Formats: sequence, C-alpha cells, structure tokens
Amino acid sequence: MSAKHTIAYKMARTIVLLTLCLGFVLGSLQVAWDYQQRLESFNRQVEHLIGSVEKAAIKAVYTFDTGLAREVASGLFEFPPISHVVIRDEQDAIMATLQRYRGQLPHSWVSDYLFNKQYTYRVPLHLEKEPDASIGSLRIQVTPHDMAEAFLKRGVIILSSTLVQSFIIAIFLFYVFHNRVTRPLQILAQDFSKITPETPEKNMLSLTSSMRSTEFEEVTSAGNNMLTVIGSYLTAKDTAEADLTRQKNETERFLQIAEAIILQLDKNGCITMINQRGLEVMGYQENELIGQNWFETAIPPEMRLRVQKVFSDLFEPIVPLGQKQHSSYFENDIITKNGHLRRVYWHNALETDREGNVIGILSSGQDITARKDAEDALKVAEGSLRAIIEATSEGFAITDLKRLELVDINTALHEMLGFSRADMLFQPIAKFIHPNDRHILDSYHQEAQTQVHRSFELRMLCCDGSSVPVEINVSTLPSETSQTPCSVAFITDITKRREQEKSQSLLEKQLRQAQKMETIGTLAGGIAHDFNNILTPILGYSSLISSRIPKDDPNYERMLQIAKSAKRGADIIKQILTFSRRSESERKTISLSPVVQDAMQLVKATTPANIDIELHISQNCPPVVADNTQIQQLVLNLCTNAAQAMTEEGGTLKVEMGLCDIDEKLAKTSLNLHEGPHIRITIEDNGHGMDEKTANRIFDPFYTTKESGKGTGLGLAMVHAIIQEHKGEIFVETTLGHGTIFTTYLPVSCAPVEENITEHEIESGNNECALIVDDEALNTNFLEELLEEVGYQFESYNNSMQALDAFTAEPNKYNIVLTDQTMPKLKGHQLAKAIREIRPEIPIIMMSGYDQNVTAEEVSEFDVDLFIQKPVPIDKLTHAMHQLLNEKREES
Repeated sequence: MSAKHTIAYKMARTIVLLTLCLGFVLGSLQVAWDYQQRLESFNRQVEHLIGSVEKAAIKAVYTFDTGLAREVASGLFEFPPISHVVIRDEQDAIMATLQRYRGQLPHSWVSDYLFNKQYTYRVPLHLEKEPDASIGSLRIQVTPHDMAEAFLKRGVIILSSTLVQSFIIAIFLFYVFHNRVTRPLQILAQDFSKITPETPEKNMLSLTSSMRSTEFEEVTSAGNNMLTVIGSYLTAKDTAEADLTRQKNETERFLQIAEAIILQLDKNGCITMINQRGLEVMGYQENELIGQNWFETAIPPEMRLRVQKVFSDLFEPIVPLGQKQHSSYFENDIITKNGHLRRVYWHNALETDREGNVIGILSSGQDITARKDAEDALKVAEGSLRAIIEATSEGFAITDLKRLELVDINTALHEMLGFSRADMLFQPIAKFIHPNDRHILDSYHQEAQTQVHRSFELRMLCCDGSSVPVEINVSTLPSETSQTPCSVAFITDITKRREQEKSQSLLEKQLRQAQKMETIGTLAGGIAHDFNNILTPILGYSSLISSRIPKDDPNYERMLQIAKSAKRGADIIKQILTFSRRSESERKTISLSPVVQDAMQLVKATTPANIDIELHISQNCPPVVADNTQIQQLVLNLCTNAAQAMTEEGGTLKVEMGLCDIDEKLAKTSLNLHEGPHIRITIEDNGHGMDEKTANRIFDPFYTTKESGKGTGLGLAMVHAIIQEHKGEIFVETTLGHGTIFTTYLPVSCAPVEENITEHEIESGNNECALIVDDEALNTNFLEELLEEVGYQFESYNNSMQALDAFTAEPNKYNIVLTDQTMPKLKGHQLAKAIREIRPEIPIIMMSGYDQNVTAEEVSEFDVDLFIQKPVPIDKLTHAMHQLLNEKREES
C-alpha cells in the first residue's frame, strides 16, 4: 500500500494540519487583539494631544490671533504621526495650516488592508459660556506609519511563535497516536492480510499485551468471531452454490424438455431467453431470437398494440383493493418462422433483481392451437346445432333430473304451449303435464338410469288451460357430459298425427272393404260372361216374338215381361259387376231430385203403415254425374234397412237432400272427398240402432244381422260400392236403442243435365251378308233368326278359326261382321285385327258377355266400329248395323 494512503500518514497529516490551523487561529486572534489595542491607544494619544491645545486654539480664533494659531499648529506638528493641521475662524477662513508628506505606509501590501492611509480629526471650537455657538474649528490629519510598522513586527513574532508551538504539539500527538493506534492497526492489517480466503476461520487475529483491555481487544475479538462466521458462511455458500448449480442444471433440463413455452423478456420487450419448446413451436434457432423484439418478431401486426398494452400493464403498480387488477393471463396468436399462426395461452410473472426492481417478464405459454381449432369447430357445431334446434318445428327441452326442472327450451316448445320463455325456464316439468298423465313422467324418471332412450306420449298443458297431445323422445345425457344429471327431449305435437291416424284407420277400413269387394268381384266376374250369354237369347227371342204377334195377343204382354225380366237380369249383372268394380257404370249428368223422388215412391209402396216418412228434397240442387239406376238402388237399400229397423215398434223415416260445402276437416277424413260443394243425402231412422262392433262391419259383403233367408248381406255393401264409384263418401252415426243416421256426399257437376236417349225401332236390312262368330251355338242361332227376320243374309261359325278361313277365302262376300270377344283359340279382337288386314273398310261389331282380362281402355284400342255389352237388345243391334252399313255406302 502507498505510504500516502496509510492511516498513519493520513492521521499525521491531519494532526499537523489541525495543530497548525489551531496555532494559526490562536495567533491570528492574538494579533487581532493586539491590533485593536494599538488602534485604541493611538486614538487616545491623538485625543489627548488635541485636548492639550484646544484652549490655545480657541483663544487664537476668538482673538483672531493668527500668530497664536500658527504656534498651536507648530506645537501639534511636534507629534510625528500628524501630517496636516488646519485652524479656521468663525467664517471658515483659514487662520493657520501646516502639512507634510510622510510617504506610503510600511509594508503597504498588508498595511493598506489593516490601516487607513490617514485618519482625520475635526474639533469644533466654542466658548465655555456659549457651548452651542461655534467660533471656529481645528482639523488634524494623522498617518499611522509608526503604529503600522510596530504592529506588523509584533504580528509576525506572535504568529511564528504560535505555529512553532503548534508544530511541536503535532509531532508529540503524532507519536502518541502512532504508538497507540496506528501501530496496532498495522498489526491487525498484517494479520488480516495473512487470512486465507477459503478458510478464514483458521487464521485468527493476534493482540499485543499493551493493547489488552482496550477497544482493540474488542475489535480483535469481533474480527475473530466474524472470521468464524464468514468461514461458516463460505462453507454454507459453497454448499448452496453447488445446490444452486445443480438446480440450475435441472431447471435448464426441465426448460428444454418442458411442453410449455418458457419465454423471458426484458422491460423493452426483447427476448433474453426462450426454451427448446418455444423454438420448436416458432421454428427458429436460439441465436435468431435472442435479443430480438418479441412483439415485432412474433406478434401479428393487427394484435401488436393490444398485446403490448397487456405487457405494459404488467409493470404498473398494484392497484388498490376493490379496483380491477391487471390480469397476468391472456392468449394471443404468434407468427412462426414460416408465417403460420399459432394460438398460445400465456401465464406471466414479473422478474425482479435483488433490490426488488422489476427487470422483465417471465412467461409460460401453452400452444392451444389444436384446442382452439377444436373449440372453434365446437362453437360452430354448437351454433349450428342451436340454430337447427331453434329452426325445428319440434319442441326441445333440457331437464335437470335432480330438481326435475326445465333448464333450457327452444322457441317451438314455448310457442306450442303459449307460454313465454321466462315463464317456463327453471319451472317444474310437472307443471306443464296434464294431471292424468303425470304418472307417465314419473315412470320415466324412475327408469331414466337404466333406460337411456325412451319414447312415450302424453298431454301437455297450454297457458289457456287446454291440453295438446305430444310424443316425447327423451335421452339421458352421460354423466361426463354435464355435472348434474340431465336429459334432452324432442317434443312433437301429434294433434295432426292423431287426426291422421284416425283418418288412416278409416282409410284402412275402406281398404279392407275394397279388398272384400275385390273378392266378390272375382266371383261375380266368373259368372257374368255365362250369365250374359244366357240372357242374350232370352232377351232376343222375347223381343223377336213380341215383334211378330199383335199387341192385343195375350202372349204379347207375356213376351214383354220376359224381355223386361231379361233386362232386369242384365241390370243385376251390371250392378254386380259395378259393385265389384269389374265394369264401369253408365253415368251421366243428371238431377238427383226426380231420381230420389222416384225411388221414394217405391219405398212408400213397400213401407209398413206404422212408419211415417218425412221428405225434405231440395229442387234447386245442382246436377251430379251419376248412374240413375245405382242412385235409386242406393236410396232403396238404405230406406229398406231403416224401415226394417223400425218394423216392430214403428217410427219415423226422414229423408233429406240438399246442397252443402265440404270443409278441410271433413275432406281429410276420406280420399274421395274434396273441399267444395256436394249434394248431401241424409236418411235417418229412430229404430233399434247398432252397437260399435256391428257398425264397424255393416259395409262388409255378406255380413248381416238378420235371420237366415231375410238378408244376403250385400245391400249396404252395394251402397258403399256405389258411393265409392261415384267419388263420394258415406258416414254412419248410430246409437244402440236410439236409431241410425246415414249421410252420403256426392260431388256436384258443372256440366248441363243430359237428356235420356229414346229407344230405337227394329230396323230392316237390304239383304246384306253378315259374318256371325260366337262360340255359343245358342247365341248364333238367335242371331241367325233375328237377321233373317229383318232382311239380312248371314253365315255363322262357332269356331273363330273357321270363321277367319271363310273370310279369307271370300272377303268380298261379307258386308258386316258380328263377333263375340271371349272365344277359345282366337279371341274377338284378334279376329277383328286379322279381318282388318284383309278388308280394312268392313264394319265390325264386337259383343261380349264379360272378359275380366279386357278393360275399357283396351276396348277403345280394338280395331272395331262398335262394342256392345251382352245381352244385346235387338233394336240397338239392328240400329247399329243399319247405321254402319249406311255410312260405308256413303263413303263408297
């Protein structure tokens, strides 16, 4: 260590300076005191001198004695310090003056600062009797040359002696201080310099015997204790540093393998540390990121200000309690090296130095891109699902299974029941269930844990107190889906479905009825052909015979009755075929009023006298498209059944007919009914009525409740078939013991009423040759006799192949062809086609009893001029032949 920096040197310098300063101060005080004493002594001398000459000066002035004045001045000049004397009279005129120059003061560079160059004394002169009246003045100027020289010599002596004394004292004090302080300190310093830094406790401080019981003993003891403590501290420090190094290494390893992004930023936002996970997510090398500004490197421009605001807020002081704290949690997008965006969730903490000053931010981030994408997709799915649920016409509800309360509903549900959303949320579900159906809900809740999915129907209550039938499809949510057990339910208003089911039941009933009709039709079709073939000669011969005998012959009426019976039989066959839908009825636009009235005439004639008949037939009803015979049959059958129900006790038969409008509700009950105007026919009786089982089967074929021989079971079945054929509908209302009401609806027509076609006379031929083809010999024989009667030639064949051969051999021989349809080997339409290929212009009339394989549409496609259903009236046949032959003649 340099000597100038030792404590001994500094202490000696301090002592010397202090003693010298102290001596200088004391000497200066002594000099100042001496200076003051000399000034006072000088002033006293001058005042004494003035006092000694004052009377003489007064006398000289009073007597105007200038000589005396000069003597006084000369006397004053005897005092060496005086340099100028002036005596003035009362008029201020100078009576005597003396002046001398003594030069500059000795040692003027100092004296000028301590003394004035001259001191002036002015004494007014006045008489003793008149002390206030001045008669003149005495002015003396004194120069302090002698006093200054004496003072300076004295001051030098005083200061020199004082400084010498102070220096001697300083040397003595330095010697004492060196031995008592500096030397022991040097010894301590040497001991301290010998201390080994690694093991300070092994190098104790020593102390001389002379220093015992002094402060140095305390210092030495404290130093030794400190060395012991420092040694222990260093040992602990080494251990702590080793642990810290180990922990640091472990922390670094943890940072490298951590799945979280560990990021350290300084207060300026520059990156000071980032772990391996952060580098992997961002795609950078460590040297590419360290020192870079995080916000400019990793934050998208559109988010930069917001993220920087969050970063800045973290450095703000903690706000008072009750105010919003700055959150240290947030998430944002970061930009990777390849330009992709990753969503990261950050947890931030302030970093401080040892003094507690904030130096930066330490952030832990989780890459939640995949989770965020999944959440976004889930939000979209939830939004879509919510939109779907809100858009669906079905009600939707989520129920808390613990409290049995509604926790969520859609618009469709509260609109279905007429409540507001607020009125239903968090209300008991039982509040909206019909009291009689709440057991169904209780049953579901008991089985909700075992049966995840269930469907059931019940009635829910509306806000107006009414109920609505609903179907509920409910599922219990899995326990992991929600914290509390819940169920979700779709609630469908099944009011219309119930109505449709009711209508469907009716339609199914009608379908079963139609299937039964099909069965009867198959049976009817099987006998229709043969029966018509039998009726053809009966009707033909009776008509032929009646034309040959006079009208007054008793057999004429008999023949007419035979013909009428044959026609009746033909109508029955037609009704059977129509009933079974094996043939089309002959419908036309008619007015129902006369038809119903004619039918009621027959009803009145056959109804017992104990039954009253009430008719209410509107005459202004629009026409309908109907078969006259079938409508009469319908009225007769319904009235007959009504009359039979009242035979024993009598009653009233009410028949009403009028115009009505079918509404939408009624139209939905049947496929045949449509909205609009219809003719309604109501037949009501107050007979014994029917039970529900009987009412459900009254339209079944062959079903009857009458005794054997009194009913066939086809009456109401035929009525039902007629109504269906006319695109109408029939309904029955009955109560056992109170009667029955049958109501039929027939659609009106906008077409005008068609006039009845009059019967034709039997027309004769002109010897034309007809080719007759029928596999029934009875029919060919009848036709031969008929044609011969009316003037035709003919050739008949019971084999269609032979007939074709005959025509092929002589095609020009024949003028017209009459053929049956249903024949073996070659059917009628096939024969007609073959004949047309030979002679396209020849007239062909086809006749058929019934062929279930031939429909009306197919008949229109047969290449024939006329199709006639057997039995064939002879007037219709001869008229048709005559008309066709005339048309051919006119064409030729």
